[in-house]
Amino acid sequence: MTYNIRHGRGADRKVDLGRIAEVIASAAPDVVALQEVDVGRARSGGEDQAEALARRLNLTQLRFAPCITHGAEEFYGIATLSRLPIVGARHLLLPGDGRPRSEPRSALSTRLAFGPGEVELVNTHLSLRGSERSAQARALVEAFGQRDLVVVGDLNCTPYGGCYRRLVAHLPRAARRVLTWPARLPILQLDHVLYRGHLEVTEARAIATALARRASDHLPIAAAFAYRAAPEVEALVEVAATAEGQGG
Repeated sequence: MTYNIRHGRGADRKVDLGRIAEVIASAAPDVVALQEVDVGRARSGGEDQAEALARRLNLTQLRFAPCITHGAEEFYGIATLSRLPIVGARHLLLPGDGRPRSEPRSALSTRLAFGPGEVELVNTHLSLRGSERSAQARALVEAFGQRDLVVVGDLNCTPYGGCYRRLVAHLPRAARRVLTWPARLPILQLDHVLYRGHLEVTEARAIATALARRASDHLPIAAAFAYRAAPEVEALVEVAATAEGQGG
């Protein structure tokens, strides 16, 4: 699942992390990529929202990457919560244009034990500015190798945007024509799930319940993946099965 939670601030302008937790729990995901997460911020009651959600949802593996720091103890950023083992993580700072009031952007990469090996999940929240988004998409493409990869997050662009097309050239899209913003009456898809490698999407949908439409300004996307063996492995299995069937 990918979900921009707007630090728990809903359509009624109230910060209520319980609603966010309930929306996530309704899909029972194994992994959740969150954007706009507060840790220790006064505006959200000083709570560590990443830790609080991980505890409520029993997603025991947690990584948080700050994008903005307010003083020594207040942070705002992205978080990945997982039931699957996290075997590695890194925080990638994305390029900006250096303009005043330009919000720092980043990506949080976690390597997850999945199927017979690992899959890399990249959680990101790209800029509102088109020029920055293009540079950030380029940086994401250049930063990651050819292993199994899932990129999720609030890309702040529709499927017709330049940054999206740049990413899709390397990653076929998983969630197609899924409207996510604004949550109360969505007309745009700003949130995306992209992937490549030995993965197969079995389901991708927006969580558009009445509660989800109130809990944040974005709807979450839930996607289910299965591990698909490489063609050469499938061929070996088929040959082995045939040989066994011909045995005396």
